[in-house]
Amino acid sequence: MRQAVGQATVFGVVKADAYGHGAPAVALELERLGIDGLAVAGAAEVEELRDAGYGGRILLLGGPESSADLDRVVRRNATPVLTRLGQLTAWSAWLGRSGAGAGEALEVVVELDTGMSRAGLKLADWPAALDHLRSAPEFRLAGLMSHLAESELAASSFTGEQERRFAAAVELLDSSERRSVQVHLANSSAALRGASVRWTAVRVGGALYGLDLATLVNGSETPALRPVMSVKAPVVDVRPVPAGAGVGYRRTWRAPDSARIALIRVGYGDGFSTGFSGGEVLVREERCPIVGQISMDSLTVDVTRVPGVAIGDECVLLGRQGEQRIGVGELAARAGIAAYEVWCGLNRRLPRLVTGAPAAR
Repeated sequence: MRQAVGQATVFGVVKADAYGHGAPAVALELERLGIDGLAVAGAAEVEELRDAGYGGRILLLGGPESSADLDRVVRRNATPVLTRLGQLTAWSAWLGRSGAGAGEALEVVVELDTGMSRAGLKLADWPAALDHLRSAPEFRLAGLMSHLAESELAASSFTGEQERRFAAAVELLDSSERRSVQVHLANSSAALRGASVRWTAVRVGGALYGLDLATLVNGSETPALRPVMSVKAPVVDVRPVPAGAGVGYRRTWRAPDSARIALIRVGYGDGFSTGFSGGEVLVREERCPIVGQISMDSLTVDVTRVPGVAIGDECVLLGRQGEQRIGVGELAARAGIAAYEVWCGLNRRLPRLVTGAPAAR
């Protein structure tokens, strides 16, 4: 990402348990690699990173939901993102009551709604908010940001429209503010492709974990990106099944001929969705079909065509084995969900084993 974005500040997005990868371990590794800061979505995520030993900058995207959350965020040295004009008055009152910061100005990042229509300060309210921040000694404007709605769509004209709206908002900053305020619009896909939308900082989520959504939408490739997550489990049983026998609940799959069925102890209780039923896994470097319904704690695989499959063999549900690979896009397409949802759905019942990096502090 450093090579792609040049001198821009890089914020790593580690919300939702680092997109399901394990936020504490990811945060500490990114800190070791020199990330400029991290971004999360909730106060509890701020606390988790601080408790894990991450000492760098943290942005709270979406802003705190209450005064209690603001208190939790500020006391753990994170920067709140302002999304509504009324928050300025509420935050000022909280600062007066709490004494947080002992007279030091609270750093604030302002999010603008340039067309996502989801969150962010209305563009019409930006001049008033800027005047308020300039006149209120309890605040210091540290950043200005917005979200792109269609950055992964190569033919999108709306990305250009959002950029123009955002640029007009940046124009209201004076020369001193332009030197001190970090300005960021680009997410992963935009940061990789659009020099004009990088401004002084970028927020990188999916690309950190090896996925550029534009590759799924446009069929292009980003060779420098490699997925960092694999999901693997051992074969715990292999049994012969006669022709016509049903497998799993409701016997939705019946063996057309005599078959050999392998049992894997991963199921929808681990976040491996029933929507992945009918897909494939890798065993002994061969693609093997998932047969029958995926259960809460297990799934069954037809290994009839793969000789020698035995208890203890590695089964890859997501990732690479030899020359074969099951990608997150493949699982997402089968289940009809977003690619990031595949990662985020893998819950903490599946242990995360960190490889190729120093142990967490």
